[in-house]
Amino acid sequence: MDPERPNHDQIERLNQRGGRTLSIVDLIQAGTLSIEMAACGMRAMAEGASLLTGARPGGAGKTTLMASLLHLLPPGVRIVTVDPPGVIAEGLARPADEPLCYLAHEIGSGHWFGYIWRRDVAAFLSLIGGPRRVASCLHADTLEELADILCSPPLEVSREALGRVGLILFMHVRPGRRDYRRRVAAFHEADGQGGHRLLYRWDERSDAFEPAAAPRDAAGLRLYADFLRRLADEGETDAQAVRRRALAFYRGDR
Repeated sequence: MDPERPNHDQIERLNQRGGRTLSIVDLIQAGTLSIEMAACGMRAMAEGASLLTGARPGGAGKTTLMASLLHLLPPGVRIVTVDPPGVIAEGLARPADEPLCYLAHEIGSGHWFGYIWRRDVAAFLSLIGGPRRVASCLHADTLEELADILCSPPLEVSREALGRVGLILFMHVRPGRRDYRRRVAAFHEADGQGGHRLLYRWDERSDAFEPAAAPRDAAGLRLYADFLRRLADEGETDAQAVRRRALAFYRGDR
């Protein structure tokens, strides 16, 4: 059995709006984020980062963004959707020695597939460690709003646990001339000291992404940017094709 097939199925279940699942190349071509931002995201995923995406309104694209980054996981990482929530307790009871990505469709109070709330949220984030990571999204527009939701009752996530999330990205959506304009408005990376630093912000007036801090190891980041630029130049938008190319990239076929 193709080990990638179960991961594909888990990611496909995030697509609740029909049509094909969009890839990171689709988002680059749509102007949702820049190649440099996507490269930072891919490198973080390669290094084991956990992921949270946020946007207050529904339909802003936070789930699509999360799914596109999950396609950039390195080889050997198995995606496990935390439904039922008892999957979280099972994960905490086992040794953290397998590369797993625990996926919650949303941190929210609704009774839908893959949603988690209350004490399950803190337990979910406590899964982070060693080769284990988590990925989810929630209704928040800023880092401050996200932290207030997670670290206050009834969720009561510790600031330490939140600091272990490697990537926190926020989507904004605005009406455009022909369709809605969806953009990654803020791109945060863990700073290694229990907090997060802003790497990129979106300027709505110019519709441009502005660097807020210098990325670490710019030379190493260039490898990821060159790979994504090549995919974009070739028009390789199919999510599964992007996944196959990403696996080849990680294995050294660059």
